[in-house]
Amino acid sequence: MTGLSEVPGMPEAKRVDLGDGSWLEVLSERRNDLLKRTEVEALAHHELKSTPARSAIREAVAKAYNKDAEAVYVKTIKTSYGVGISKVHIHVYDSHDDAVKVEPQYVLARHGEAEKKQAKTKAGGGK
Repeated sequence: MTGLSEVPGMPEAKRVDLGDGSWLEVLSERRNDLLKRTEVEALAHHELKSTPARSAIREAVAKAYNKDAEAVYVKTIKTSYGVGISKVHIHVYDSHDDAVKVEPQYVLARHGEAEKKQAKTKAGGGK
């Protein structure tokens, strides 16, 4: 029982299972039509466990939002010492191509895709 459903007028939070007993509690979802993405703020609950890996969060969120994992980017994970809860900021794009056009180089590098953006910008004559 999370206690969220007990407050009148407050909807129950979306829960995404990460597998090893850890889970994400989605705090907010905001659609950004200009960038073709959904911006998700969540809390990762991982009591007595290490901070969840970006890859685990990426796979779980992709499954929950019915998207390909390549269209999901974990922007930040901020963990407070000794609490077992991390604040997570995630971008869920409509497609992988939309993500590569928008996400900064360092975010792509964290997901092993920096070379893809460099190749696209060189081929397109861009920046």
